[in-house]
Amino acid sequence: MANAYTELDVCPLPLHSNSLNIKHHLKAIEYDGLGPGNPTIPNDEFWQDKATKWNVPIGDARGRLCNNCRFYVNATVIKDCIAALPAKDLKASGLPLTPKWKDIESTPQAYCTLLDITCSPVRTCDHQLMGGPIDDEKMQLPQYKDVLTEDKKEQDNGE
Repeated sequence: MANAYTELDVCPLPLHSNSLNIKHHLKAIEYDGLGPGNPTIPNDEFWQDKATKWNVPIGDARGRLCNNCRFYVNATVIKDCIAALPAKDLKASGLPLTPKWKDIESTPQAYCTLLDITCSPVRTCDHQLMGGPIDDEKMQLPQYKDVLTEDKKEQDNGE
């Protein structure tokens, strides 16, 4: 596998290292409103917070999920990376959090280019930006050619 950040391969670094992936997840939970911890329950407080942040009705907020975010990449190249690397073993319930997070999928389903984490289609964060997912078809478009590196560079410049 190649790593886009070193321009040697295409798999982002957190897919190679669960400790790095966990570190980024914890940062995203604390500073970027990643959640909810358990998407299978109503989580009214979580979704009301998002509705207020985004200035939308709570029903609209509930529809702004990772799965339809501009930063959510679930193209085959990412799915292949997840399947071949340690990221396949990362579980939400394995994050060092209290209360424990709920596992939704058996393995991570995608990669968030903004937060530099594996992600679930049914969670969200404060930065949710409609326009996704970035799938195989979108990866062929010129504006998404460097999607695996451009968002990370933008994030690094903002820190």
